[in-house]
Amino acid sequence: MESSALARDDRGFDRGIDSLDPDHMTPGQFSGMLRSHSWRDGEHRLVAAVLQDAIETFQKTAFAESNEKREQFSEVYRWVTDEENQTLFAFNTTCDILDLDSDCLRDGLIAWFEQNKKRPISIGARFLADPRRQVERLAAVG
Repeated sequence: MESSALARDDRGFDRGIDSLDPDHMTPGQFSGMLRSHSWRDGEHRLVAAVLQDAIETFQKTAFAESNEKREQFSEVYRWVTDEENQTLFAFNTTCDILDLDSDCLRDGLIAWFEQNKKRPISIGARFLADPRRQVERLAAVG
């Protein structure tokens, strides 16, 4: 009788192990589990949005002719080139939070500005060659 009781216990033990199959997890899921801080994700998105808006404003207003757009560019240019400011939303701080090299990004923006300000802008020439304008001119003469 003793041997049959042992046999039953062994079988019960084996069945318990079968239900403990290991969970499968990808490395991305594992690392995401370790650093899942929703407040931090929101903070990063906010800081990234501030930096993205600044870069877009820098490029959109760099060669603007209106006073308002030139003021916007001057403000963003001062923000990007200010290396002393260490407040929360300063250029250096936003780059640090996002693990970006602020000097590299700053140099890249300034280089982009210097390269593009030497290009001649010829907007009027496009309109003169537009066939729709020629048709309107002919219709007006006729």
